[in-house]
Amino acid sequence: MKKCFTINQMRKREEFIDYMRLLEQDIYQGIELFYPYNQSNEQIKQYTTSVKEIMEKYPQVELVLHLPHSIYNGLCLEEHLNAGSKEIMMAGMKFASGFNVKKLTLHLGHVDRNVDRETYYEKLVPILKELCDYADKFNQIIMIENMPGSNEFGYSPEEILKLIKLVNKNNLKFIFDTGHAHVSEFDDFSYLYLLKDYLYHIHYSDNDGSRDAHTRVHSGTYDFATHFKILKEINYQELHCMEILHHNADDLILIANDVKEYEG
Repeated sequence: MKKCFTINQMRKREEFIDYMRLLEQDIYQGIELFYPYNQSNEQIKQYTTSVKEIMEKYPQVELVLHLPHSIYNGLCLEEHLNAGSKEIMMAGMKFASGFNVKKLTLHLGHVDRNVDRETYYEKLVPILKELCDYADKFNQIIMIENMPGSNEFGYSPEEILKLIKLVNKNNLKFIFDTGHAHVSEFDDFSYLYLLKDYLYHIHYSDNDGSRDAHTRVHSGTYDFATHFKILKEINYQELHCMEILHHNADDLILIANDVKEYEG
């Protein structure tokens, strides 16, 4: 099992140094970064320098980048598009290319609940085609993430599958989030079965089904035994990313141990 952890855009250099022992000891084989577009120039410089140092010291580590995903960075609403959200996504792709990142996590953004969801396909398809073409210049793959609530597009597995097929680009895939699935109204594993041919990355966290909590595996009620059984059936070989709240590298060692029983 290739494990991955997240380093958000607010982490400091000393934290990066602490994380390096996780790579040195081969506890983790991947890192999911975040595009630091909303940080100070000093923080962007510090974050960029720290990532480059990891790249140089541990070239075998696979890097993934999470594109901007605040309530202001969606691709569905005109107010977000007019504010430059599509251009911010492209800037994130260019940033990722500097670290040879090949996989990009994408949230599609919020929708207007008073508008028929079907109308968003017409808007999103050309935008995603354009983004996929731009990502292709850097040999990157865009991965659509399932969302925890109906106020965002990409809520149901059918919605994601339909969009991927309409866009019809080889570099548009699916990232499965266990925590998001568990708070949705859909069967947790319907995403894995319906989108197995496009599954390229997985975010791990747990919750009690009432809210997206980003807590440790087995701290909630998601059925990880069945989850890993299905992954074996579909022969999933990509990263398992622990998108779990943590304070330091010691926390991430415990988080890695939570899934140890499923290795092999």
